[in-house]
Amino acid sequence: MRRQRESSEKTERPAIAGRPDRTGRTEVECLMEVYFGTNFWDDRKTGAPLAKIPVHGAAEGDMLAWGNKKVRIPAVYVGQEGAVLDLCICVPLPDISEYMEKWKDREYQDLSDEELEQAENESPFGGHFDVLLSLDGARLKGTFGCGTVWNPLLPDGDMDPETETLMEAYGCSREYGWGFHRNCFEWDGTPVLKPGKLECVLVPRKQSVTAAHFVTDISDGTGDVSGKMGDGKKQERKIQLVHPVSGDIHTLTILSCEAGKHEGDWGDPGEELEYPSCYQEITYTVEPDIPTEELTIQDCARGDQPRRKEAGDKYTGASLLTSSAALVPVYTAEEGRGTEERFAWSSLNFEPVDRAEWRAVFHIKKERDLHMQADLASVNLQYRTERHGGRYGEK
Repeated sequence: MRRQRESSEKTERPAIAGRPDRTGRTEVECLMEVYFGTNFWDDRKTGAPLAKIPVHGAAEGDMLAWGNKKVRIPAVYVGQEGAVLDLCICVPLPDISEYMEKWKDREYQDLSDEELEQAENESPFGGHFDVLLSLDGARLKGTFGCGTVWNPLLPDGDMDPETETLMEAYGCSREYGWGFHRNCFEWDGTPVLKPGKLECVLVPRKQSVTAAHFVTDISDGTGDVSGKMGDGKKQERKIQLVHPVSGDIHTLTILSCEAGKHEGDWGDPGEELEYPSCYQEITYTVEPDIPTEELTIQDCARGDQPRRKEAGDKYTGASLLTSSAALVPVYTAEEGRGTEERFAWSSLNFEPVDRAEWRAVFHIKKERDLHMQADLASVNLQYRTERHGGRYGEK
């Protein structure tokens, strides 16, 4: 992770040149021409630029509270191809400083999957949300989005010119950190080139939260979760899981554990690389039932990298098919069990996987949706936060 600079004292950066070009536009105005299908860093400028419609002013009092952050829509851009929505998210400096201090001695490549999820969840800049946009009541279809941040606690040289342009163009105070998001939308019908009303919803994505760890080991017998008890009944391993939002208790029952191996080659015929094929499989149930997309079982290890067949050396390129198998297919259990059996597979390895450490992961929605409406004629923006799709904290 990046180190926070020793002093929290901010230095003013020179403003971008504001002299007009031959058309009378400033340099910032030229750089802020928005074209459909491009991101903040794209130099392609084909066709006509989209028409800019201001939405929300730069005054601090005009920003909308969303948790610890504040949000505003500086502009929406429209054209025949579709629309582009820009968002500015204001982040308090103490939140940034605390986050950087916590993670300053860690590098991303050294973090486990669980630690990466934690770091992303705790980031004050956030950015893990979907954007829904309607103009004059017509819902648009999202195509892609991009984002960047302006962090005043990083060295001056770490700020890219595009982010500085956004700071300048949208009048963002340098007393805060900022997240900038651009989302592109296609029309789903007749283009609305002169919209009078804007409706926008920011929908936070679910976050992964680890609730428990457990180990299955075939070699020392801990994988034998269905051994006979004295009364002849089968013994099943049970683990209590506490939902991080609701506090509800779910019982994870491990029914079986066994080693497996994929037969055949993962790669193309004649390929010089060989891929790991050994794994461990567990069968389990969850009571009370919870949708599979809200609770998964994942291997804590990442598995082996592909290697060259003749040398046995690790291949340093991209890894394929070796990550933890978080897929959780559900099958109807045997008659009389009353619950559905689920399956999880460990990461792939070259050697048999006798021992595996697993983690039970809840996928939860921690923040409320942010609903925004704007009268584009008078630029009167209103907002509200509300539940989305059920109880807050759930799907």
